Amino acid sequence: MGREAGERLRARLLESGAAGIVLTTTDNVGYLSGFESVMDGWRLPEPISAVFLPASADLPVTLFLPEASLISLVVAAREGQELVYDRLRTFDFLNFCVTARSVDTDLELPADVVRELNALSTCIDGKCESNIINSLAECLRHQGLVGETVLFDDLRVGMALNQSIGQKYADGLETIMAARSIKTSAELDVFRETGVKADRVMEFTVGELRCGRSWAEIEKRVAHFMIDEDIDPLPHSPMLFGGSYDTIFRPDLFRTFYDKPFSQGDIAILETQGRYKNTWIDISRTAHFGKAPPAYREQHAQVQRCFSDMVAQLRPGANTAAICESVRSSSALELTVPEKLLMIIHSIGRVPLESPVAFPSTGLLAAEQGFEVKPFMVLSVDCLYFGSRYGPSHMENVFLIGDDQTESMYKYPLDLIEAD
Repeated sequence: MGREAGERLRARLLESGAAGIVLTTTDNVGYLSGFESVMDGWRLPEPISAVFLPASADLPVTLFLPEASLISLVVAAREGQELVYDRLRTFDFLNFCVTARSVDTDLELPADVVRELNALSTCIDGKCESNIINSLAECLRHQGLVGETVLFDDLRVGMALNQSIGQKYADGLETIMAARSIKTSAELDVFRETGVKADRVMEFTVGELRCGRSWAEIEKRVAHFMIDEDIDPLPHSPMLFGGSYDTIFRPDLFRTFYDKPFSQGDIAILETQGRYKNTWIDISRTAHFGKAPPAYREQHAQVQRCFSDMVAQLRPGANTAAICESVRSSSALELTVPEKLLMIIHSIGRVPLESPVAFPSTGLLAAEQGFEVKPFMVLSVDCLYFGSRYGPSHMENVFLIGDDQTESMYKYPLDLIEAD
């Protein structure tokens, strides 16, 4: 996300007294440096790249990558992708780099590629190390930081460096997540693009609803549309809360598969999720097949009022849990079973949950305590009613928090959708 992200993170490092932070998880490396490996999709349990941000602006930001991946920096530059680093360090990845270094007399790289690779070589510090831990160790030793505390987003990496060179280390996960919760100007631009994309996906999804079609059919069509829109669909399925419901709504913890065709009276929760330019889309609407009964329409309107009451309080200085509690003790009481209304406000970005709450941020206490809303946060507001008398009613939008106003990223109406 450019130099702005680094400056914000460096300010937090100076506040904490840490000498720097080593980021090795895919999303954090991408967030700070813009670097993405073609092998990130393998979801390896060990890091395949890293970036080190020192607290001192006099020291270089260093990007670590397999030596064979240097060519990816050339490709990124040609595609106009912004990469943030001052120096490079390389390491071997299995025997891929050994193979890449082997001489092939039939291979002759174009002269312009050779020039760009030669230019990159002037940015490389040290030799190609045997693994990423040794490469990080040499960097920290070279910068004289072994005796100072360095933060790590993966404590296993910090522990390995402690065992290797005696590096002092501490947990940096909350530091990086707090930084990520306040969006840069570049991130906000992408979020506005995702808003347009989300509305297009929802419009397409609603247009695909037909009695006689199965949930699986609709999902496949939605996934294809998302891919054509340069969106990576949610793994395994682009949608949550699928299908038809009988008397009792059974969400099975946010994923339910139904293969039978939709029929009159069925309810479908349309939550289309995916990533566009590494930014998460989280939009949810409710559809009823055929004209909805008056009681269900009124229930949906009640949930919509709860949602609007939440959004009305979404401003800097407010606490997210307090917002939900105020609605729970007022407008939510109109519902048949108020306790079945799930309300949560969470930060969203490269992953669905970037909440600036102390680890474990997915526990009950995090929802009960909430966090302070701050300018330039991007927050998802979820208002999900699981009542079984008439069926579920859900809605979600993502909002940009400004200094004096809250802007919805999604424009698609919240009103109940009635499908043919």
